[in-house]
This record gives sequence, C-alpha cells and structure tokens, in this order.
Amino acid sequence: MARPGRLIQLAAFLATMLTTAVAVAADEAYLKGSFTGAEMLKYCKVANDDSVRDFERGVCTGFIDGFAAGHHAAELWHAFHHREENIDSIFGHLCVPRDANRTALVTLFVRYLESHPDNLDWSAGLLLESALREAYPCKEEK
Repeated sequence: MARPGRLIQLAAFLATMLTTAVAVAADEAYLKGSFTGAEMLKYCKVANDDSVRDFERGVCTGFIDGFAAGHHAAELWHAFHHREENIDSIFGHLCVPRDANRTALVTLFVRYLESHPDNLDWSAGLLLESALREAYPCKEEK
C-alpha cells in the first residue's frame, strides 16, 4: 500500500499539472484573439472621428498593425519550413498595396464591418482578413 506521504506528493503533482493545463488553455485562447468585429468597430470608428481619443485609436491601429505583422510572420515561417509547397494554395496571400496607410486601412475596415452587421460577433482577425481580401484581390498569375 502507498504511504500517505507519497499520496500527498502525487496529489500535489496532479494539482500542479491541472493548474498548468488550465493556464496553458487560457493562454491559447488569448493567443487566438478575442476581439470581435463589434469591439473593433467601436474602436476603429472613433479613430477617424476624434484624434484626441488616443486609447481607442491605439487599439484599432495596433490591432491592424499586429494582424499585418502576424500574417507576414506566418508567410515567412511557412515559406521557410515548407519550401516545396505553394503558400497560396494553402491559405492564400494578402495583396495589400505598399502605399496603403493606417488611415486608409482603418477606413476600409470600418466600412467592411458596417456593411456586414450580421458578422460582428465573429473574430475581428477573420473579419479584417476578409476586408483586405475583398478590397485588394490578388492579381492572378498567368
């Protein structure tokens, strides 16, 4: 039969593992992004209307910049680790022109969100990607 000390150690170990698993699951949910389209619409609408409201402007432009940086990093990672695959056939490439500035992207995103009110509870990242693909379709290669 197991000694009481061993049972306490085992219980402590299992409790630690469970706590760690819950913390990792919470972090993973955070890393997937938790902003909805409705939240981003609130932040992005004020970005163009009132330059004094810096926090809201920062959330909106930071979200768009973060999305762009994350998408770029994913493309680079994929291109390096899967050289033999065509990235466009897997999830596509964004073709945003180099001269698109933050103000234009915010305006585009607000217009897209306002024209898709039934989707505002969706992930803001998915909605931003859809807005960019719709506004800036990639030219087909021949």
